[in-house]
Amino acid sequence: MKTIWLTSLGILLLSQPAMAGFTGGGTGGGFVGPSSGIAQTVEQALDARDDTPAVLEGHVVERVGKDKYVFQDATGKMTVEIDHEVFGARIVTPQTKVRLSGEVDSEFFRRNSVDVDVLEILEQPAQ
Repeated sequence: MKTIWLTSLGILLLSQPAMAGFTGGGTGGGFVGPSSGIAQTVEQALDARDDTPAVLEGHVVERVGKDKYVFQDATGKMTVEIDHEVFGARIVTPQTKVRLSGEVDSEFFRRNSVDVDVLEILEQPAQ
């Protein structure tokens, strides 16, 4: 019994360095770029599958509903959903460059949108 326990402990200890960087698909770091499975433009988000991660940079240009806004980047415009809590106390205008992080929401018979979890201000225009 002692031999089995020590062998198991040895295997576990030897496997630790190999497993140390594995995040198991959680929210840890990783590659973001071409073929990473992350929508990085409006064009990509509009064509993405439901729940695809999205990181978009551009401008919130118009409010169209309670938590619904039009977001625009160099590739086009789309609807995004940003809860009041995500804005916090920050002021965003159409001239404010932002980075939105969230997931694509895809429903049958409706254009894709993005549910925003994080809003970062990249450039605030001079007042």
